[in-house]
Amino acid sequence: MSDWLMQSNYMIMILQVFITLVLVPLLSIKKLVNIANHYGLVRYPNAKPDVEQVLITSKKSYWTVVIVILSLVSVMVGHAITQQTELLNWDDQSGLMLIYLLSMIPVIYMTFIHRKIFYIFKKYAGSKRSASLKVRTWKDYISTPYLLLIITGNLVYVATVLYFVQHPFVGFAGLGNIFGLIALDVLFMMIIIAMYKDNKTYSIEQPEYRFALKKRAIHINMLILAIAVFHVSLSMWVQGTELVSYKIIIQSVYFQLMLVMTAFALTLPKSIYEVNRSEY
Repeated sequence: MSDWLMQSNYMIMILQVFITLVLVPLLSIKKLVNIANHYGLVRYPNAKPDVEQVLITSKKSYWTVVIVILSLVSVMVGHAITQQTELLNWDDQSGLMLIYLLSMIPVIYMTFIHRKIFYIFKKYAGSKRSASLKVRTWKDYISTPYLLLIITGNLVYVATVLYFVQHPFVGFAGLGNIFGLIALDVLFMMIIIAMYKDNKTYSIEQPEYRFALKKRAIHINMLILAIAVFHVSLSMWVQGTELVSYKIIIQSVYFQLMLVMTAFALTLPKSIYEVNRSEY
């Protein structure tokens, strides 16, 4: 590996750590406070003492988790840079996967904080709910541009597999890759169907808010599927050409995109807590 490429790999590692363990946590905290103040306390001012208490304790514990993970990951990356070795003296690709998994811990922890805030609002909202006069079908929840992107990604994937069937590389699984694509599509289809049928959002007072929350979650999962399919296709091209040295950079960018989308897919959409907004 050339010195320039090695240094590029180190820079992408640093960028991944900064985005996933500095930028995302800062934006996540800001999002949490906005939801608590604009969505909850505007409608349920009596919940203010409970919400403020949860925010104080949760932010302290959240930043403790972030700092511990950030310190651990920084030591890993710092050691690789100073010693001019791969992550953990192991493998950069596996090391980046480990960093990604560690970075998901604060994301998962933040979902529990949102759940605490949500249940406080639910307690003060009572049992009264509004019903929507508009009958919504599955078509209202599906994004046409994202659907076209998924279809395009599938066609690119199939074309990529067919190309490498004629020009195979070491480790290529042949037409068996098509079954992997089918499994990925079916998995996300099941997730999206489960979201569509899920009634947990019924505890949200306004039907427009329930629709906005479910629609956003479905759209983000469609986008994740599209990016995942394109990423696998790109990985095959990288593996099957002379660009294999750039695999680490491509994988790191992919991990960053996935973590950012996952982090913000698990929060309420702005249309729910923007008081004066009339369109959803």
